[in-house]
Amino acid sequence: MQKLMGKHPVKTKPIIDAEKYETLRSHLQKELFQPFEGSKAFFPEETALIKSIRTETAALNRNNITRTQAYLAFYNRNTEVHWAFLAHMVSRNGGYHMTDLKSSSMTHLLDKAERQKFFLFLERANSAIFADAFPQLLLYEHSKQKELPLRRYLPVFRISRFMAPIWESFIEEPHSPLLTTALIINEQRMLQERILKRTRHGEILRRLDFLLQEYLGFMKVIFPYANKQNGLHALTGLTVERFADPKQRIETGKSLYELLFQHPVVFRGVSQFTKEVPHTGSRKDYWGSIYTSDASTSKDDKVYSPTLHDAWADQLFFPPHSIDWFSNESFIEDLRSTPIIKKADLTNKVLENVNQLKTLNGMKAIF
Repeated sequence: MQKLMGKHPVKTKPIIDAEKYETLRSHLQKELFQPFEGSKAFFPEETALIKSIRTETAALNRNNITRTQAYLAFYNRNTEVHWAFLAHMVSRNGGYHMTDLKSSSMTHLLDKAERQKFFLFLERANSAIFADAFPQLLLYEHSKQKELPLRRYLPVFRISRFMAPIWESFIEEPHSPLLTTALIINEQRMLQERILKRTRHGEILRRLDFLLQEYLGFMKVIFPYANKQNGLHALTGLTVERFADPKQRIETGKSLYELLFQHPVVFRGVSQFTKEVPHTGSRKDYWGSIYTSDASTSKDDKVYSPTLHDAWADQLFFPPHSIDWFSNESFIEDLRSTPIIKKADLTNKVLENVNQLKTLNGMKAIF
């Protein structure tokens, strides 16, 4: 985490008090002895609910645009589930990374085959997280309308045993930071166990990590939080390093959550941005004076940043391996604390990075 922030050791704070943590830890330890398989006998109305959630999740998992919109719509209906708003903003960045592969700044840095591989990796990872998380969100939303034993339904959707005590605790006594942190841990550990360890995407991620350090070592997850008169939104966020390390991804997720929800100026500004600017995948969404989504105008000193629909076709979703990642009680430790993050304005740094990338791309064209 120290390397992630590039500063002195990061200060932390407890997510819940020590007594509650030990109680939750005890409940989670017991889950390790529970079978991953659940009941397969359901009443007709239960079967209908399961089918409805599967259908809705599949429909909204069509591409990055539909996923990103789904997270925001859910959050607007259930603002106590902070993770959904964080997921919306991270998903926006996922879309930017997908379209960057087809931007005018990347024409010579990666060949066509590499672009395709990296897009498929990003799409696979993002769709797997949505397929795992969104049924949980919908089950919770239904539980608000009619009491549901979530523990009974989670195994049907191949949700880790780790999440049952978390959701039960949240329903009994809502604590948004705890739920958010647990979902961050669950999705990143699931991604590691089901996708990166068991498919070719693990090697692709290591290759991508290398390229990001070689060409894009300044890759950032950005949050537009304030309007500027020259057509730019002011940006805050974090620089991402060692993305192949699941522990690092979890700490990054915690830091992004802290930045988004614990700084009122950031939260208000980002909230306003999401209301005013629909997600298209193009970086023009937040920097219209720097980027254009119109290829015919990219010669006017603007970087061509296509919309997702113009850049990539929809992909079929293939369910990942269903193994439960929660097999070691050491994973529970990630629920203990969260970093304390100061807001840093990244606007000028990101502008510098844009110019560096254009220069690198031009140099690659020559050599």
